[in-house]
Amino acid sequence: MEIMKTIVKRKQIWVVLLLVAFTAIFYAFVPVTVPTKTFVLVLDAGHGGKDPGNLGTGRVKKTEKDVTLDVVLAVGQMIEKKYPEVKVVYTRNGDTFPTLKERVSIANRNKADLFISVHCNANANSAAFGSESFVMGLHKTEESLATAMKENASIFLEDNQGKDYDGFDPSNPDTYIALSLRENVFLEQSADLAKHVQDFFKTQLGRKDRGVKQAGYYVISFTNMPSILIELGFLTNPTEEDYLQSSTGKSSLSNGIFTAFDNYFQGMKKGQSAKEVARAQEEKGKEIEKESGKENGSGDKVLEPLNVSESTQSEEMDGVMWRQGNDEGVWFRVQVHTSPQLLKESAKDFKGLKRVEHYIYNGQYKYTVGRTQSFSEAKLGMKAMQSKGFADAFIVAFENGVRIDLKEALKKVN
Repeated sequence: MEIMKTIVKRKQIWVVLLLVAFTAIFYAFVPVTVPTKTFVLVLDAGHGGKDPGNLGTGRVKKTEKDVTLDVVLAVGQMIEKKYPEVKVVYTRNGDTFPTLKERVSIANRNKADLFISVHCNANANSAAFGSESFVMGLHKTEESLATAMKENASIFLEDNQGKDYDGFDPSNPDTYIALSLRENVFLEQSADLAKHVQDFFKTQLGRKDRGVKQAGYYVISFTNMPSILIELGFLTNPTEEDYLQSSTGKSSLSNGIFTAFDNYFQGMKKGQSAKEVARAQEEKGKEIEKESGKENGSGDKVLEPLNVSESTQSEEMDGVMWRQGNDEGVWFRVQVHTSPQLLKESAKDFKGLKRVEHYIYNGQYKYTVGRTQSFSEAKLGMKAMQSKGFADAFIVAFENGVRIDLKEALKKVN
């Protein structure tokens, strides 16, 4: 019996040895796939927690910290959906208060490839409005210095009153002179991305472009990668505050930042600048419109109503249906006209239509009538417009205030 047990054990050992040898030979000839480095993007929603940031006009309960978080989370979701290979890291994803130093540490510790910080502006002059983006560097104007000092003042809300910052005093202008001497090898890439953000806001959303500026923001001065800080607009301007606090406004601005990243990321892989990628995409879009004979491409454009009074109930006007409701979900409209400049509602181009709205696409104003979630109602509206002399009228679709391809909209509705 003992002899038999010994023979069985030896056979088992030989089987194991053969399996190990076979495995070694197999992997020696099978190429090993080494995963490519994950692109790391750090998104920083300004302020948070006990730091509300800019309070705005005081008419709205939510402050800068709420607007920036909503925008940042929306941008991150869009990027994660399109680019699974991109690792999105948030300095905060809730109402917390990471210090400025912690925000920088998160970016550097994760060896980020890109850092984007989002804020809202403020000014004693309530008429100030528009978007601007910042990269690291010497202040060119007193205004940019004042803006940087205001944002960096979050240091004083920290538990240690800024004692961990090695003499960095956000209220001392001399601090920024020393800071400006820091060499930033990523300045060109940062400026490229910031410029594209501003270009998109201006040409696609109709926002006032306050330009790309250099300033000593702590979070973009001590990060070791291309970094930009975006001021979405002025919460101290009542009109702009309404836009920034609205779901439509936040959706459009989020899409603008996503598009800028999209072009930056694609350009990086192709060795092009974000602007070159954007120009190529725009030319491609024009070719598609030219071939189809009408503008039917999708375009991430936000509806901006003309000076019309909103009805409190659904109604039919000029043969098209206007349904009430927020921008959530898929909505259909009938496009009737395009022009390079903003037209008044009384313009002869509208042939007496009582209510017209517009959105911006490729730098052009696109005018629509009607608003419904029923495609059949939209078709009746299109026929009504064609009978009124708008021969090229066609249906456009929007989801959550952003224009999408009509076929995609119909799939979602069905």
